[in-house]
Amino acid sequence: MQLESGKKITRYFSLFTILLLLSGCSYFWDSSEEADFKNDLIGHQQDYLFIDDDIEPDPEVVAFINEYAVELNRYMNRLVTKSTGVIERGQPESPLGNLTADILKNRATREMGHTVDVALLNRGGLRIPIPEGDVTVGTIYELMPFENHITILRFTGSQMIALANELAKEGGEPISGMRFRIENGVARDLLVGDNPIDTGRHYWLATNNWLADGGGDMPTLWNPVERIDLDVMLRDAFIEYLRHVPEISPKTDNRVR
Repeated sequence: MQLESGKKITRYFSLFTILLLLSGCSYFWDSSEEADFKNDLIGHQQDYLFIDDDIEPDPEVVAFINEYAVELNRYMNRLVTKSTGVIERGQPESPLGNLTADILKNRATREMGHTVDVALLNRGGLRIPIPEGDVTVGTIYELMPFENHITILRFTGSQMIALANELAKEGGEPISGMRFRIENGVARDLLVGDNPIDTGRHYWLATNNWLADGGGDMPTLWNPVERIDLDVMLRDAFIEYLRHVPEISPKTDNRVR
């Protein structure tokens, strides 16, 4: 029963995504592009129908969409947890960055069956603050609208130092398991866990596939000793974790300063 429900929800989200893309076309197509497109069609034999706001909605299509919209809204409005305050992103660290990176590290460690030393995200991937009060499934979809999955990377100690310096140059990003202070764009007093970096060992780091695939400006992430892609969506990991936490609060702990 749960599997069938999951398949239904997936279909709802697929349809919902298509509708969003169709409704958002005007944001990506300005009037000059539309004029060029129409001019390109002049002289062709085919008949074309230009769609604009003057076309009335088809009742059958509207009824079809509404059937799915009811289920979609019911799912999106499910309560996940409650927040005692607004949890926002920022630099060099932030309550939102700390929360999400900690959740990622927790889930990555559980999936791997051994300690994942560090978790790293990009603040630009956190699209909204978590509001005070009810946090719903829809809130998490707004927070992380991208289809990113968890990627596990293994690095040498020297690579971890290079990565920390890239983070310092960026002014800080959401991180868990690593602590340092930024001095003139360089990471100082660097710790993983409670210990200085050991250049003679390897470290496991969890991140998202976008960063691992070349997104952002941290090139050390693109050349790991080993890479493991998990079949776990970041958004799903956050929802599952927060469902078991009755209340969350905005917190920082000077992990990046």
